[in-house]
Amino acid sequence: MYTAGLRRGEVARLRMEDVDAETGVLRIQGSKFHKSRWVPLSPSATRELHAYLHVRAAFVPRTEHNAMLLCRCAARGYTAEGLSKAIRDVMRGSGIWTNAPRVPRVHDFRHAFAVEALRRWYEEGRDVQSELPKLSMYMGHVSIASTTYYLRFMPAVVALASQRFASSCVELIDGGAA
Repeated sequence: MYTAGLRRGEVARLRMEDVDAETGVLRIQGSKFHKSRWVPLSPSATRELHAYLHVRAAFVPRTEHNAMLLCRCAARGYTAEGLSKAIRDVMRGSGIWTNAPRVPRVHDFRHAFAVEALRRWYEEGRDVQSELPKLSMYMGHVSIASTTYYLRFMPAVVALASQRFASSCVELIDGGAA
């Protein structure tokens, strides 16, 4: 969810047939607004998917009764709510958030994915405006306006955008315009 920006329901509904482990691509079907899309995974996420599938095959024989990618038991996949609870339990059990006021929500992974993409583009000097439609499509949004929800004021990104503005408009800032 963190490395691909998927919604929890999308992850919970993934079936074995939606996974192309060789190419590292997931088929997201009938998502929000009944949209479907192909989601390529990063090389590291693809490696983790291979490792998971290897472990899954050892414990869950592949039959028509257990076609879900993520299984609670041999015959049943997760619901979106069940997946959220399982992830919260893992996070609480990790001990990382022992002093935090709350454990991150599952949706926070999706937000972190979008924010990290924006930060990375600024650091790489890419044209963020031309990248936003790609992020919107990748995340399964109806429009770019839906994607901008994730891109609210973020100090690190604002600092990078300010640096880019300053370097491209230095003559205006340094008194070139009287």
